[in-house]
Amino acid sequence: MPAEKTEYSVGELTHYIKFRLEQDENLQSVSVTGEISNLTRHSSGHLYFTLKDEMASLTSVMFKGNVMQHASLPGNGEKVVVTGDISVYPPRGNYQFIVRTMRRAGLGDLHQQFLELKARLEAEGLFDPARKKALPRFPRKIGLVTSPTGAVIQDIINTLRRRYPHLELVVSPAKVQGSDAVPSLVMAMGRLLKEPGVELVILARGGGSLEDLWPFNEEGLARAIYGYPLPVISAIGHETDFTIADFVADKRASTPTAAAEMAVPEEREIREQLNGAAQALQNSLQYFIHYRRQMVDDYQRRLSQALENKLSQARQELSLLEVKLQAADMRKPLAQGFTYTLLNGQPVTDPAQLKEGDQIETIFQRGKARSTVESTQSFEN
Repeated sequence: MPAEKTEYSVGELTHYIKFRLEQDENLQSVSVTGEISNLTRHSSGHLYFTLKDEMASLTSVMFKGNVMQHASLPGNGEKVVVTGDISVYPPRGNYQFIVRTMRRAGLGDLHQQFLELKARLEAEGLFDPARKKALPRFPRKIGLVTSPTGAVIQDIINTLRRRYPHLELVVSPAKVQGSDAVPSLVMAMGRLLKEPGVELVILARGGGSLEDLWPFNEEGLARAIYGYPLPVISAIGHETDFTIADFVADKRASTPTAAAEMAVPEEREIREQLNGAAQALQNSLQYFIHYRRQMVDDYQRRLSQALENKLSQARQELSLLEVKLQAADMRKPLAQGFTYTLLNGQPVTDPAQLKEGDQIETIFQRGKARSTVESTQSFEN
């Protein structure tokens, strides 16, 4: 913007202020401590809130991509340390803080440990989707690793029984909080490997603070899940909570109830699918039977037509033979006064066959006569 210009439009002035703020190194990648208020998670996944202390307030926003990088996020009233950049939102002319990272005040070491371990395990390939095992479609026996008390175990059991009543569930109790939680969880997973028929394991606990969920961010548990021979569903905390265990597990459920729904199909849906398949099979069989019957009817019609044609041809041939036989019947010319002559039982058709003195027989319609040849005479054609 030229330095000598003194008259601006609202948009020009706002963008100039935005440009100057974003060029100020003291206002970029800065960390600010304050208390969260007016926290709102938009349907887009962005997080909007106000950062305040006893002296001032600061409008702040964390975009979805940065939100997804956090295992858990503080709530209203919590004191946090955020890092980001000062900018301006031109449509309203408000300056705001674009937050990239957030941690509870005093929890910087834990959060940093989480980020470092996550980066290291990801580089080793522990989160690689290609190595994740598929869940069995119709499991008959599921193992559950969680605390034996509390709402989590009841939510999972109730959901599994409602959706898939014939499922066998084996609960392997474990501590899910505290310094001895990791060895307890690993041992509970190991016990399920000795249970014959277990096809799938759900690893679950309810929500909590970063400290409460920390056992599920430990490297020991992550490597136990990575080397586990059975598929593992992780259901740690609430929908917004992400732990190292979630990244290593074969599937991550947003809640324990969602894990139960992910693990088994609903029996009603299975029955509907089976009924639909049975109806389709019945329809196919009916079609096949009707088709075959139609083919039989067609073959029968064609066979009848062929037989009829053969019979008709045979009748024609018989009639022709009858005509020929009638033409060859000597009785008709005899009835008209004609005769025929035999010499030694053989028909005589030419006088040249005879000589004087031969004994011949003349056949009539009602008898015959013997005579002696006195002479013969042939006629010219």
